[in-house]
Amino acid sequence: MLDILAIGAHPDDIEIFMGGALAAFHAQGLKTGILDLTRGEAGTYGSAETRSLELAKATKILKAQHRFTLNLPDGNVRNTDSARRKVIEVIRENRPELVFTFADVPMRHPDHRTTGEIVRQCVFLAGLEKFDTGQPPFRPSACIGFPELIPTGEPDFVVDITEFWEIKLEAIRAYGSQVTAKGENDGNTKTFIRSNRFWEILEARAVMAGAKVGANFGEPFFSNQPLRIHDVMAPFIKQGPR
Repeated sequence: MLDILAIGAHPDDIEIFMGGALAAFHAQGLKTGILDLTRGEAGTYGSAETRSLELAKATKILKAQHRFTLNLPDGNVRNTDSARRKVIEVIRENRPELVFTFADVPMRHPDHRTTGEIVRQCVFLAGLEKFDTGQPPFRPSACIGFPELIPTGEPDFVVDITEFWEIKLEAIRAYGSQVTAKGENDGNTKTFIRSNRFWEILEARAVMAGAKVGANFGEPFFSNQPLRIHDVMAPFIKQGPR
């Protein structure tokens, strides 16, 4: 049983796009899990085996209770009956209250866009009794979206990750086959994620999201439904200068 299940296309997706929030959720006492649809085997650098070792390290850093991999083809994630069934089985097995995945906004990577489509459908389909997987039906309370590095549109809410910024960075650095430390790249990399520019945009994204809510660092999210508030003060009180 999980409180939160974060679903990405590749190992390192969750760390990059919502690693700070996941660490914050754990600190709040919530049970968190991660599902990667692929092993990341199509990446320019590293192998599926290497990335498996790296994700185990990153998972420990974020203190996620469980991590699953579906072994869908990297670079060729398709919204098929088989893919949906596999995702539904994980949802029903773990019964998360909240599911996080790629938002329904423009995406650079086709696997990211397709992953979001699959997950949003599965959150609904998992609650249908006649969609038979041999498991009891279960529908999460909400499916929440996160954007890629360059956000599109105004987020519905921002998670303050100021206290967890360094943990997020540590989790990303666990993927040594994919990233290099800021300032260590010689400029000859074949991939954006290994460039110094990656770290600059990653920080700019967090600073901009945080600025919207008066925090040093934040991560933006999109909700598929209105937010219900019990404490009207807490979401609006800003930290620092007003």
